[in-house]
Amino acid sequence: MLNREIHQVIMGQVLRDIYSDITISPFLGFKDGTCAYFFYDLPRFSVDLDFDLISIKKDEFAKKEILEKIVSIVEKYGNIKDKHIKYNSIFCLLSYGDEEHNIKIEINTRGQLKSMTEQYELNELFGISMLTATKDYLVASKFHALLNRSQVAPRDVYDIYYFLKNNWGVNKEMLEDLTGEKSQHYLVKCIEVVSNVKDNQILQGLGELLSVKEKAWVKENLKTETIFLLKNYLSAIR
Repeated sequence: MLNREIHQVIMGQVLRDIYSDITISPFLGFKDGTCAYFFYDLPRFSVDLDFDLISIKKDEFAKKEILEKIVSIVEKYGNIKDKHIKYNSIFCLLSYGDEEHNIKIEINTRGQLKSMTEQYELNELFGISMLTATKDYLVASKFHALLNRSQVAPRDVYDIYYFLKNNWGVNKEMLEDLTGEKSQHYLVKCIEVVSNVKDNQILQGLGELLSVKEKAWVKENLKTETIFLLKNYLSAIR
């Protein structure tokens, strides 16, 4: 069972160490669910650390150096279960206890058409400055993730609901860079995908990330509310 306090403490320590290391901190932009949780009050818990590689040559030598740095940072907190470099990512998996959850650290090295530096801004967490994804980049990335996993992740639906409910802007140019499609067409697909999520699967992967009260609300309302917000936003951009 996930111990949220321990998990969050270790993630915070890893983030501090990464952004205190000036040899890699200028090149890593913190993004996705854990970024939204730490910096933008996302109510659901998030368990992984995701980054973009920005403003650096994306050759194999640079990737190897960054992986070695990440491993040297995270191995202080447990055992490294996996580490590798793929064509589009740098990956490290930390295990900090036999009965605890792992922490995945993944760095996207693919990049997008738009300059990566425009998608990040400096924010402070516990006295440490970090490059964090802008809200409109988080929204565009979450829309992209919704349709590009092997199967729909309800946490993506939840995050989209939260972002749109709080009137976060969606950068249409950024969304189209990520998806290769016109934003209107892509949002129609998003509505269809959310509509097809089965009611008995809406808590899949979300259960241990939410409180009991939040789980009850998600089960009864998440699909309906997210579809409304998506349709409402789609009508505004047409």
